[in-house]
Amino acid sequence: MFLRNTIIMKHIKGGAAIASPSSFLLQKQNVASYMASSGKVGGDEKWAQAAMEYIYEKNHLNDSRKRQSDVDQERGMADAYDRFRMVNEAAFDERLSKLISRMSEALEVVRELGLENCLEEAVLLNTEQPPGLFRSPALSPPVMGYEPGFGFDIPQLRSRQAEYPPVRRPTDYINSNSDNEQSTDDEDASELFPFVSTHKIEDLVRLCTDKLDEQHRTIREAAPITGVEGEAWEAYVALQRKALARQQLIIDLSNNPELHMRYHEDEEFRREEWERRGLLPLLVEPVAAQDAEDPHFAQEPAYNPFRKA
Repeated sequence: MFLRNTIIMKHIKGGAAIASPSSFLLQKQNVASYMASSGKVGGDEKWAQAAMEYIYEKNHLNDSRKRQSDVDQERGMADAYDRFRMVNEAAFDERLSKLISRMSEALEVVRELGLENCLEEAVLLNTEQPPGLFRSPALSPPVMGYEPGFGFDIPQLRSRQAEYPPVRRPTDYINSNSDNEQSTDDEDASELFPFVSTHKIEDLVRLCTDKLDEQHRTIREAAPITGVEGEAWEAYVALQRKALARQQLIIDLSNNPELHMRYHEDEEFRREEWERRGLLPLLVEPVAAQDAEDPHFAQEPAYNPFRKA
């Protein structure tokens, strides 16, 4: 093997030519020549090590090799996404402000009527926390450190499509006119939100009830939650079911005059109707030490009182 710092003599029929060391170094280097020159030609492990070194030393295409058209395209997609997101957030903020004002009016009416149980449940439903594994749609991956530019405002990362399905709220079913019916009113349906027609509310209550039952059944079968978090989650599901049952009771009372009259006149019938629909107040019994001799570790109460009230 010739040394790189030696002068190679090549005898040609017409005379002799002298090759400089630089001309030898400028030859195109491929995998075979690299591994041959490195002396790692014996054994599979040595060959694999040489191949890995060749792959590691090779310069791949990076951001500096991009064309200006690629950069402009990515920047345009990022700007378009920013505008799209801004318009959507403005529309959603307007709809949410209308909904919050309507809910505030409803809470004031509940307070005036003196329904303390309903007021407490309404506040609990309004302040319900999302589950621990809940993640809002984002362009960044859920695994921390998976993306090199995770958490930074980089156009190359913002231009990617959303990897997660969009959040679908129950009110989207009302606003989007998904039943393909044409509104005869001159005003837009979104301007009247949350004052919508009664039959849409009935369909929405039925849809939410079916979806809640399906999600509750699926989560309990696939990923059951135990302990304190499981008890809180079951309580939230019970509150959701109770709110939907109360809404269905209001709809039934408005659609059936005979039921409305008997419901307001007969107190015993009203109590039976509450019990049948699951509208009685939720009672959470404290865990007693004598009830379970050897309780499971997940049955430990969340709070052990250290002083008497």
